Parts: sequence; C-alpha cells; structure tokens
Amino acid sequence: MAHQQQTGPFDDPTNPFQDPSIANALNSQQHERVYDFAENIKSTAKADDFSGTSYQQLSSAHDPYAVQQPSNIATPAANTLAAVPEVLNSREEALRQKERELAERERALDERQRQTLRPGANNFPPCFPIMYLNIPVEIPIQHQPVVWWLYREWLLFELTLVLNFIACLCVLVNHPASITSAPTDMGVSITELFTHTVASFFLWYRPVYNAYMKDTSLYYFFFFIFNGFHILYTFYMAIGIPSTGGAGLILLVTLFSEQYYISGVFTLFATICWIVMGFMALFLYKKTYDQYKASGHTFKEAKQEALFKIGRSDAARDTAVNMAWHGATQSV
Repeated sequence: MAHQQQTGPFDDPTNPFQDPSIANALNSQQHERVYDFAENIKSTAKADDFSGTSYQQLSSAHDPYAVQQPSNIATPAANTLAAVPEVLNSREEALRQKERELAERERALDERQRQTLRPGANNFPPCFPIMYLNIPVEIPIQHQPVVWWLYREWLLFELTLVLNFIACLCVLVNHPASITSAPTDMGVSITELFTHTVASFFLWYRPVYNAYMKDTSLYYFFFFIFNGFHILYTFYMAIGIPSTGGAGLILLVTLFSEQYYISGVFTLFATICWIVMGFMALFLYKKTYDQYKASGHTFKEAKQEALFKIGRSDAARDTAVNMAWHGATQSV
C-alpha cells in the first residue's frame, strides 16, 4: 500500500516542494551528502594518526602551508658557537699578558739579586767604595722609613762634627782672654771629626742596618749599646765644657757675653745641631727598641748568636785548638 503523505493545517497545496516525488528526491540527496561527510571525517582521522610514524618521518614531511625560514638567520646556538673562539682568544691573550708580567718581575728580581750578590758591587762611600749599601734593595719595605731616618741621623752627626770643628777654629782665631782652652778644643775637635765618623758608622749605624736587614738580636744589641753612648756623647758635647772639643752652651754664653759675635754665631750653629741630633737620636732609639720588642728578640737569643758566630770564626777555632794542644802537652 502506497505511503500516503500526511497533510497538516499549515500545508500549502500550491507549494511544489510538498509534492511526494520531489520530497523523496531531496531526501535521498541529503542522505548522500551526510554519508560523504562522514567518509571524509574517517579519512582525515586516519591521515592524522601518527602512532606508526617516527620523529624523523614527521620532520622530513613537507608542510605546504608552513612559512619557509631564511637559511641565513643565525640561531642562539649558532651565535654561542661563533662567540667561543673570541672568548678563547681573549683568555689566551690575558694569560700571555700575565706571563709577560711575571717574566718581567722575575728578571727585575734576578737583577736586584745580582746587584746585591755580585762581586765589585760596593757603592759606599761614594768617594771610595768599600762596601755595598742599598736601603731599597736590602731593607724590607716596612722598615725602610726608619732606616732612612737613621741614615739621616748619621749624616747630621757628620755635619755637626764639621760645624763643631769650624766653630772651634773660629774660637782659636778670635777669642776673649777668658777662654784659655781654645787650642785644646781645636785639637780635640779635629781628632773627633775623623775618629767619630768611622766609629759611629761601624759601631751603631752599620749594626742597626744589619739588624733591620737580617732581623737578628745580636745586631740590635750592638746598636743599643753604642748608640746609647752616642746619645750621651751628643748631649755632653752640647753642654760645651772647656777642653773637651765641644762648641756648646758654655762656650756660646762666654762668646756672646764678651761680644765675639762671629765665633759666637758658628758656636750657636754647632750647639743647635748637637741638641737637635740628640733628640732625634732618642726618638729613633725608641723606634728601634719598639721594633726589637715587636719581633720577639731577647738577650738570650743575642748571646746564642754571639757564641755561634764566635764558634764559626777561624781565629776562635785556632785559638781553641792551640789552647787544647798546649793543655794536653803540659799534662803529658
């Protein structure tokens, strides 16, 4: 029995699409379109299934819609690799610079050692070199200022001896009758000019130089003993006792009171030098003593060093052998 198309109250009998034959044709075309759409979805899902595809296969696939990147654009990794040679070159250049600086320092140190140890390097005194003295080379840098001031003290002592001799010479030439010791003062002052110059250098300046250079107790004690006598001698000469060779205060007062001004002026200069040098020597004596205590030196250590040096002396060994031989022969 044929299927009867049901009509509703809103159906239009004049509408051609309500004809049963036309409606059946339209429905068949719609079912075909739905079927084709479902088939397309299934094929697309199969194409997108990557379960059996490797990473290399995917990467080698060509995407027609992908934007092609220029081949000359540098990536961060490429930039890093390109900067590596430059960093290595800069570090290599810095290492070479340090090597050159170290080599230069080593050459300078070797030169300083050669100047210190080579024979014939004597440089003091300049007029007739008999020994080598070089404060910047031989003295540690922290002690150099004190040693320089000790050297200036010794130079001031030489200047004072010269002024003292000139003052005594002026007094000898022109002095009042109350001064009877002018010839004696002149003779003593010229003797002191030569003897005290050598004695002061070898008895207290050279020992304190070696003390700061070698840091030994024995040289410190040599300085303390003989520089102590030097300080007492300085103030003694500043007093100006007659017949002692000192152009000091007593001689100065006598000359100005008798109105001998030329001799008095030279005596005044000598007196000032004696007093200034005495206080300068006291100050440097205290500085050296502080350094001696800070280094931990003792009298026992100085005595041991003295015995050790005596034991190393050829003269002391010969004397000891001779005494032992003489004692043995007498006992036989």
